[in-house]
Amino acid sequence: MRAAGRSAGALAAALLATGCGGGEEVLHGLDEPQANQVLVALEEGGIHGRKDRPDGADGGWTVLVPSGAGGRAQQLLAQRELPRPRAPGFGEVFGKGSLVPSATEERALYLHALAGELSRSVEAIDGVLEARVHLALPEPGPLRPEPGPPPRAAVLVKSSPGARERLAALSGGIQALVAGAVAGLEPAAVSVVVAEAMASPRAPSPARGRPRWAIAAAAAALLAALALTGLALRGALSLPPVPSWPWLKR
Repeated sequence: MRAAGRSAGALAAALLATGCGGGEEVLHGLDEPQANQVLVALEEGGIHGRKDRPDGADGGWTVLVPSGAGGRAQQLLAQRELPRPRAPGFGEVFGKGSLVPSATEERALYLHALAGELSRSVEAIDGVLEARVHLALPEPGPLRPEPGPPPRAAVLVKSSPGARERLAALSGGIQALVAGAVAGLEPAAVSVVVAEAMASPRAPSPARGRPRWAIAAAAAALLAALALTGLALRGALSLPPVPSWPWLKR
């Protein structure tokens, strides 16, 4: 009797899993911060995803969602503009330079890498979805007797919904962070603009988001499992027929 009940329960679970669907890949080749950012966005939109790395340490991360939720996940990620490419830092920029770069190339690569490193530092602040740092540093010239224009910088911060006011209050700290990494740059010469990202639409409930055929298939599977359980119990118990006594008849 117990074996029959366990087999019926396993059959019901398998049929329910078939009706609800398995994993569906929506993104691949991500680094871990990108994958984590995507998972947070999906969870906020009512989609439970997971990350996996099937190709080893160098294959990047893959993001999976339940079957049937791939279209809604892609729509949600498109609204959030995810995944975002990370700004290149010193390792990425100087690792791909020419064999003998000129002084102009070295300076351009340095500024590009420095802006990327500063963008990563600003993105580490809680509530920042994306940050871009632009540096305007005059190139020193030995043939110029007069001093050049002072260095300037601009920072664009994209905040998560509801975090704009808190990040705007940290503008002074962001100015000091950028100015402290550039020689001769004053905090007052750093412009900070904080823009709030659009809030994603409210995700439908799991019952509404699931296809009707999947719900019907799951219900039919559960009823079939219950019927099989009843037949198994009746056969295992082998109940005798109900006796009939003539004196009870009228």
